This record gives sequence, C-alpha cells and structure tokens, in this order.
Amino acid sequence: MKYAGQDFGIPEHLELLESLLSIVPKPLDSAFLINSGAEAVENSIKICLRKRPAAKFGISFQNSFHGRTLGALSATSAKSVQKRNYWTFPMQRLPFDDSAADCLRGMVSREGGAESIGFVILESVQGEGGYNIPSGKMIRSVRKVCHEHAIPYIADEVQSGMGRTGEWWAFQNFSIIPDVFSSAKALQVAATVSRKSYFPEEGAISSTWGGGHRLDLALGSRIIEVIKKEKLLDHVKKQGLYLKRRISELPEVINPRGLGLMAAVDLHDKALRDNVIAECLKNGLVLLGCSVAGIRLIPPYIIQKEQVDEAMEILEAAIKKCTVKGFRHAGNICDYVECKEGHS
Repeated sequence: MKYAGQDFGIPEHLELLESLLSIVPKPLDSAFLINSGAEAVENSIKICLRKRPAAKFGISFQNSFHGRTLGALSATSAKSVQKRNYWTFPMQRLPFDDSAADCLRGMVSREGGAESIGFVILESVQGEGGYNIPSGKMIRSVRKVCHEHAIPYIADEVQSGMGRTGEWWAFQNFSIIPDVFSSAKALQVAATVSRKSYFPEEGAISSTWGGGHRLDLALGSRIIEVIKKEKLLDHVKKQGLYLKRRISELPEVINPRGLGLMAAVDLHDKALRDNVIAECLKNGLVLLGCSVAGIRLIPPYIIQKEQVDEAMEILEAAIKKCTVKGFRHAGNICDYVECKEGHS
C-alpha cells in the first residue's frame, strides 16, 4: 500500500498528478508530490534557491505560518513558541498590509539589487496568524515587484487552497499567478507546483514516499473529482457569504472576516476566546483558535445554510454565557480541556 514514490511509478501517483494539474492555471505545468504541507513549503523554497546562487536571505510576512520543519519555520513568525531555540536561516519580514510592496522595493534598493533575495513567500490568506485576508492591492503590488525584479514568488496554499475560498487556489481571488505554490491538507497528500523549468535536475530534490500511501493518492484524485462534479466551488462561495454575514451579527466580536469558507472573528482577549471555544465544544461545535484572540471557522465544503445557523446559535449562546461576570465552566468539559487551569 505504501511505495517509494520517487523511484517507482504507479497509476494512483500518475492519476493524482494529472488531476492536480487539471486545476492549476497556466503556465504552471508540473508538480512534485510529497507528504505534508511543511515539506511542500520546503521544496518550494529549495527549487527557488536553486535558481538564486547569490541569495543571502528570503522574505516572508509578519504573523506568517509556513510549517515546522526548519526551512518552513524560518519563514514563520506567527508565535514565538513555535521557534524558540531552533536554528533558522536568514529571513526578513514584510508587513501584511498595503505598504508591503513599497517595503519590498526598499529592501531591493538597500541591497543594491534583487540578487540577494532568494524568494518571497506569502500565504494568500494567513492561517495560524489570524485568518487575515489581504487586499487585492497588496497581493497584486507585491507580485508586480517580484516580477519586475525576477524574485521568485511562492504562494503558500496549504490551508487556503483546494477550493477553501471558493476558487481552486486562493491566489486566484486576486488575479495573480505565482511562480511556485504549495498545497496539502484538503489534497490529502502534499504537492509543490510550478513550471517545469523551475524544477532542478534529477536528484536535487526527492521524497522517499512521494505522496506515500496509495489510498491517500487515490483519495486526492477523488476529492478533485467530487469538487468538480458537485460544483462545490460555487457552493463554497455562496455559503461563505452567508457565514460571513452571520458572524458579523454575533455579539462582542471584533473584525469579522472571511473569504469563502475560511472565516474568523476576534474576541476581546485570549481568556474569553478560550472560554468560548471550550463552551462551544461542550455543546457540540468544534472550533479552533488563531492569532492571539481569534476564532477560526472552517466548516466542510458541503455545509448547508441550516447548519451555519445552528453553529451560530451555539456560538452566540457561548459568547453571552462566557461574558457574564464570574463565569466558570462546569461538567465533563473541565476534565477534557483542563479548564480549571486554563479556562477560568
């Protein structure tokens, strides 16, 4: 069931490559299958650096998260706990706002040219750092500067890709095409995607399992097939707009935001956020935190309006309950999330 994917070809591997490339915009025409999102980012970085022999550093963005292997971790800046005491290679950061392109131009000027910059890596929608959605101006202007100076532009699509935002790839919401992008999670396996000319000579990159389990490879192809057949991209857009409207109506929330079915709100502080997540879990709604005090909502692509309404009722009740002075959790949830220590 598991095989050395870079040494032997099997139908499931080839079929997934063909399925994946059928949903990739031109001129991107090649993909390399690996096992996880961090590996997809690592290989994205490696194929860029192979073309940049004079590079001294890479560039990522404030509050970014790209993975936990050392190359991907070097580009990560979401939380200090993820990086403490780990070595990283040289990186510089850009602000995740409309000033990013001007800051990038400034870096090019200070370095006396772009040759020192190995790559720019950007989450098309930030994940762990807060489900932050960039403006079209920011994305397009950064892409333009990279194109002008031949700096490789990597789009990290591990969380936001494969239809999560209502497009196959989140960068398509901003009408740009990167030089390289990473995919994983909803694909079931992971992939680095680029033009054939970007990939180095044979042996420069490899992955023993190359997407690994035959069942996972087959599932990846089937997932793409079902999204197409069931027209789930349109469904994601429709339900995403409704979800964004509903979270905007919640009490006590700050900065409701969303793109497709990738949505989030902030609460007033981390303690309240953690209490609300625990209370929702107690009542059957599973949520995840992000950033300092954010809650991310990432429902399945097949969610219906009635299920959005049910989730919002649970979330609204939890917020109201947890904002009452003196609130404390009670019941079995306390044993599950150790709320006596972390959720008072």
